[in-house]
Amino acid sequence: MAETKDTLTDKILSATDIVELISEVTPLEKKGKNHMGLCPFHQENTPSFSVSEDKQLYHCFSCKASGNAITFVKETKNMESRDAIKYLADRANITLDDNQFKADPLQKYYDINAEAEAFYKVYLHHTKSGQKALEYLYGRELDLTTIEHFGIGLAPAQSDALYQAMRKKEILKSDLLDLGLIGENESVYDVFRNRIMFPLHDEKMRVVGFSGRTFTDDAKTAKYVNSTSTATFEKSKVLYNLGRARKTIREKNRAVLFEGFMDVIKAHTAGLEEGIATMGTALTKEHIKLIRRHTDTLVLCFDGDDAGLEATRSMIHDLKNTSLALYVAKMPYKKDPDDYISEYGKDRFNRLVDEAMSADEFLYEDFLAAADTDKLTDIERFKKQVFNLIERKSNVEQVYFLNKLAEDLNLPYESLELDFKTVSKTTFKSSKRFPAKSFHIADKFVKTEIGLIHYFLKDRYYSRKFRSEFEDFTYVSKVALEIQLEIFEIYDLQEKSNFCIVPEIFRNKLSETQRAFFDKHIDMASYPFNDEEFEDMLLIMNEFQKRSKLKSLREQFEKLESDDEKIKLKYEIDRLNREVKHGKRKNNSRVN
Repeated sequence: MAETKDTLTDKILSATDIVELISEVTPLEKKGKNHMGLCPFHQENTPSFSVSEDKQLYHCFSCKASGNAITFVKETKNMESRDAIKYLADRANITLDDNQFKADPLQKYYDINAEAEAFYKVYLHHTKSGQKALEYLYGRELDLTTIEHFGIGLAPAQSDALYQAMRKKEILKSDLLDLGLIGENESVYDVFRNRIMFPLHDEKMRVVGFSGRTFTDDAKTAKYVNSTSTATFEKSKVLYNLGRARKTIREKNRAVLFEGFMDVIKAHTAGLEEGIATMGTALTKEHIKLIRRHTDTLVLCFDGDDAGLEATRSMIHDLKNTSLALYVAKMPYKKDPDDYISEYGKDRFNRLVDEAMSADEFLYEDFLAAADTDKLTDIERFKKQVFNLIERKSNVEQVYFLNKLAEDLNLPYESLELDFKTVSKTTFKSSKRFPAKSFHIADKFVKTEIGLIHYFLKDRYYSRKFRSEFEDFTYVSKVALEIQLEIFEIYDLQEKSNFCIVPEIFRNKLSETQRAFFDKHIDMASYPFNDEEFEDMLLIMNEFQKRSKLKSLREQFEKLESDDEKIKLKYEIDRLNREVKHGKRKNNSRVN
């Protein structure tokens, strides 16, 4: 009888020594039952990465990365699940039958895009037209190593050069049409012609589309042309360079958002490797989710012209209700990052990004720049703008901005403070504070964790929903976390969408401690499932994540010696504190 995929996967995992596998990436040391080492998924000096030889699982207590041998290979080698399984099978000398693995229906498209990328690169490096394009790139201060690193190529001026080349490889015209690489009216033509080509990748570094840039002085030609929406590419879901940058983004806990590809590439030559860019669109919800998988901090680094400043204002407004900590690396007027690096050098550029101001500081400076401080009407308007900016901020932030206001307007601090308090009282007459309802925080969150286990066991939809909301998560109950990871592992290894976990069978796979917890708290038969309650539980867990982060930030604050660093960290602490205190949620939950 042929092995099923599930039994084969179990066989591969059983044949893999996870300690040996992970030791090839980061050294591990035996500590009690487990092995400990430095986490390979983020920078740290104190080991917080635990590997269980018995359970064949790993978990980082800092960044919360966790999983089995398959997930480890997927993350460290940027592989698909089936490729990671094949890698481990080869490592364990286990022969696989390719028919046991369902092929990705989009794989042929990824392969065709990769062929197109290779074609464009060959044309850039091995033709006379390519030499002209290379001279243009060299003139933009990009060396050959950088050009090759980003896979930059050139689309020929000939009307159907790509199409003819792909025909020789027996690639179907219909597939090329589907991918937007060619078009057809009376004859077939290449969509991209006489353009420098930038391949666009997804998080897994698969080529999903292209962007072509003109390098001639033809004013009638659009500077950039992007792939149209296809089975592999939607510009609202792709961030340029995220696939390459994600490791650095996690390590530095920040992403730097630029307006264009050339800024990202030029920043890379200056040593800033966490740069990303959109495809000429606003930052969408999908983009924000992509960023939040890797960091909670975003630095905006847009052009210093009027359009760039307006884009920065718009981005701050659009992102104000997200959980991203937002900063602005402000370019001098009419300078873009490319120009800045060329003129001032990489060290000064990196310092500018490292010392990026908060979004509120940027808005304050923006208000000030628009005001004529010799005119009373401008002064009053400026005051009102600043008061609106800080009315819901912490006391520290209010004092900070009122001091700046007093200095910039050459007015007594006490007068401005009195004006601000008068406005605040008028605006918030009804905002009386009431004592918070007393409850045991830990109890509330543990009950939520227990409730979530019920939903995860009921349907994989709930586990997917939870994991899409929380890339990294902390639990009060260590046992609840272990049970949850067991559930997630089972779902990860089962591709069938209609797969269900049988609670009784699942229970038997648990350790003695986990079974005792399960028997005490889990009752699938009588649990009153309610989708509104589940949504409420997600909000409660989001609150807990923020409380956990607050605790960590406060511990960091106590260790800081620099006043500047303390002020910057205090902003973040106060911001999170406000979110925890003022966050609203529905009343559907039974875990209060």
